[in-house]
Amino acid sequence: MKIKTFASLLALLLLCLATQHLATAQTAGQSTKGSYQFSLEDGYTKYTEFDAATQTDGSATGSMFFSDEAKITIQDVDGTGDKEVTYPGFSIKVGFDSLVVNRNQAVMSGTVTDSSIRDYIGQRVLLTVEDNGDNTKVADKLTWGIYKPVVRDWTPSDAELKVDPGVGMRWVATDAERKDDKGITMPMSEAIDTQRFPVSTYSFADIERGAGDILVQP
Repeated sequence: MKIKTFASLLALLLLCLATQHLATAQTAGQSTKGSYQFSLEDGYTKYTEFDAATQTDGSATGSMFFSDEAKITIQDVDGTGDKEVTYPGFSIKVGFDSLVVNRNQAVMSGTVTDSSIRDYIGQRVLLTVEDNGDNTKVADKLTWGIYKPVVRDWTPSDAELKVDPGVGMRWVATDAERKDDKGITMPMSEAIDTQRFPVSTYSFADIERGAGDILVQP
């Protein structure tokens, strides 16, 4: 009886390991790539070329080039005294470090490694795309953003307490009326990466004219 039980447990363990390996292989096989030239309401030509693929450890590798002919003004929003500067367009190169694929949609995150505007170097980028096949019925979609990394060099605490027991605590906020709500871990991470928002929450840019193709491999 003990021998049979051990054999059953061993078979179950091997099955779990095989399933875990398959899941890892499937995740590692996720990828996306594309090149797209387009314009929005402003009429200026924009172009992006990108590729990203997940690795076995859950990270991602890949890169993106993005250019925009529209004029852009860098303002002193932080009160540092820097002069306002206007550029006749810009370009950036990004190294990706994370990728999330959800069916025909994918979101990538990375850091600007080079740019015609030096202030952009080191900032974070999110690129979200949607693959709609051969584009004959519905065109492929995309949206993007460039963000300054959040630097939090202070910790909120109760000033009336020498030692605030709430500092460093984490909790899960859920909808009490929904049993299926997995909740959100609080405080939320301030990292600009693919976990920042669910893929389905991104609003895609309203493209007036576009040419190219985007491929997403789940």
